[in-house]
Amino acid sequence: MKLAYFNQVADRIGLETHAREAVWLMEIDGMPSHYAARQMDMPQAKVSLAHARFMRALRQTTVLPTDTGH
Repeated sequence: MKLAYFNQVADRIGLETHAREAVWLMEIDGMPSHYAARQMDMPQAKVSLAHARFMRALRQTTVLPTDTGH
């Protein structure tokens, strides 16, 4: 995922700076939520919630191809 697209989705849901960085660590660096929370000095519940919000927004903005029957 490109940074510009990540930021567009994060802006859409109003992710705060630290939460945005934690979600980036999870999505791009593949870091588990508890490590991202520790890295950003945030409660794990807040990081998990931010990630869930980001993923929900990402699914809503991504257009999936439909079956055209060909």
